[in-house]
Amino acid sequence: MINILGMAGSGKSTQGKLLAERIGCIWESSGDLHRKKLTGPAREDMLSGKLIRDEVTLAFLAEEFEKMHVDGTEFVFDGFPRSLKQAEWLVDNVRNGKIKMTGIIHLVAHKEIALERLMHRSRKDDTEPAIARRLSDYEQTILPILDYLRSEGMPVFDIEADDSIKEVELKIDEALGV
Repeated sequence: MINILGMAGSGKSTQGKLLAERIGCIWESSGDLHRKKLTGPAREDMLSGKLIRDEVTLAFLAEEFEKMHVDGTEFVFDGFPRSLKQAEWLVDNVRNGKIKMTGIIHLVAHKEIALERLMHRSRKDDTEPAIARRLSDYEQTILPILDYLRSEGMPVFDIEADDSIKEVELKIDEALGV
């Protein structure tokens, strides 16, 4: 598994899809998975930028990961983990051999660049309040998760993501040795 994390607008999906294409594997997004499967109040929460309960996310992931045979098959997954409990679940599954971890790509972008990108993608959940919530979530949640993953020995690669798509691709390939 290659995880891609970063603030909203850092290029996670763009880079994840390109990476999956370059190495010939599956790409999946935590956000897309939630948008496909959630209904009712949980869907409304997601569309307003709120995090989905860990139990819901981990149930989705267990089901999806089983379909993808993640114990040995490479795949790119963006936007995960999104909480400390999810990070602990990931570390446990890597350690017990249920998930093969290749690396965690942390796309580091400046807020101004990320906001500009978000305003051009026209997704239903890219409202100003939802974007503000996701940017705050990155600072309060994702950065501490990355610190936790590093402390647990997971291979985290910080990649400057403000550059062109091609330049970021090259940095990712270099970090992963592909």
